[in-house]
Amino acid sequence: MTVNILIAPDSFKGSLTSLRAAEIIAAGILRVHPAARCYLHPLADGGDGTLAILHRALGGELHTNAVPDPLGRMIDGPWLQLPDGSAVIESASCIGWKLLTDDERRPKQLSSAGLGLLLRHVLEAGVKHVYVGLGGSATNDCGLGLLEGLGARLEFESRKVPGESAPKSMLEKMQSLKRVEMDVDAFAGIVSVLADVRNPLIGPQGATTVYGPQKGVASDMIPAFDDAVTHVADILRRDVRDVSPDTPGMGAAGGLAFALASVCNADIREGAAFVREATGFEDALASADVVITGEGRIDAQTRDGKTVSGVIAAAREQGIPVIGIAGSVDAGWEQTGLANIIVISPEDMLPTEAMANAEGLLAKAVAEAWPRISSAL
Repeated sequence: MTVNILIAPDSFKGSLTSLRAAEIIAAGILRVHPAARCYLHPLADGGDGTLAILHRALGGELHTNAVPDPLGRMIDGPWLQLPDGSAVIESASCIGWKLLTDDERRPKQLSSAGLGLLLRHVLEAGVKHVYVGLGGSATNDCGLGLLEGLGARLEFESRKVPGESAPKSMLEKMQSLKRVEMDVDAFAGIVSVLADVRNPLIGPQGATTVYGPQKGVASDMIPAFDDAVTHVADILRRDVRDVSPDTPGMGAAGGLAFALASVCNADIREGAAFVREATGFEDALASADVVITGEGRIDAQTRDGKTVSGVIAAAREQGIPVIGIAGSVDAGWEQTGLANIIVISPEDMLPTEAMANAEGLLAKAVAEAWPRISSAL
C-alpha cells in the first residue's frame, strides 16, 4: 500500500533540529515500508530553528553581525534577509539557552542585550520589516538588556551599599531601574514578534513562574524575579508606551515580547502559525494520508501556541490523523488530539543520555512503531 506521510516536527530541544528529526523519521519509515512516500516539512514556532526553516522554504540571504551572548562574549549573530525585503532574527541564536553550559545558566547574570544590538544592526541595514523569533532564550530580564542593545538611556536608583554606585547583576538592574529614555518613533511599526507561547508577562501563568525554572531560576527566587519583571514593566508603561502585560504572548522569552511591544509597538503573532503559513503547510497537508509531528517533550505546555498543537488543529480540520513523537511525555497527552504517540526514550534513561543519543533512539523508535503509525490510516 502506498501511503503519503507528511513529516512536520519541531526541533528536539538540545539534540535535533527539526530538519534532522524529519530526515531520521523518514529514513526509519522507509526502512520498514519502502513504498511509503515521505514528504519532509520541518517546522518551528519562533524559537530555535526558525531562521533555518524560513531560509529553507523562502530563500533569501544570510548575514551576521557581532553581538554579545547572554554573558557578554562576542559571537556572530545571524539574520536572514528575505526576498521581499523583510528580515528575520531569532533570540535562540544570539541569547539562547543552547549557547550556555549548565553552570552558566544563571538568569541573575544574563542579559538580552545581544538581541537588541542585532535588531539595531538589522534596522540600520534598511530592511522594511523585521520578524523577531522568540523562544529558546536564556534570559529572564523583561527586555532590559534588549533596551541597552537598542541604545536606550537607562537611569538606576542609587545603590545603598557603601562604595557601590551601580547595580551589578541583571536582577539588581531590574530591581533598581528608575527611568527609560529612547526615541521610540525610530522603531514603531516595523517589528513583529513571533512568540512561541501564549503566556502573559507576570503572575501564576507568567514568564517567570512557568518558564523561569527551565532557565535556572531557583524556586525561592521566583517571587523576586516576578517582582523585578513587574517593576521593569511598570517603568516601560510609564516612560515608553502603555501596553498590557496581560495580553497573550507578552511573557515570551522572559518578557522580551512585552519589551518589543513597548519600545517598537510590535504586534505579537503566534510563531508556529506564522511559520506554517510562510512554508505552505496547508498546501502540503492537502495530499497527506497521515501526519507525523513531534518535539522534545509533549506535555501541558504543548497546547500553548506550540508547533505540535498547530499541526494537530490544522490536520483535524481536514480529517487527517496525526502521530506524535517525543523524547518524553507527560500525563494528559491524550487530550492533545494525537491519534497515537511514540516515546523514544526509555523511562529509566537520564535526559542527558537521551539527548546525547537522540538520533539513534529516534530511528529505532520510528522503525519499531510502524504498526502503530499504519493503524492510524
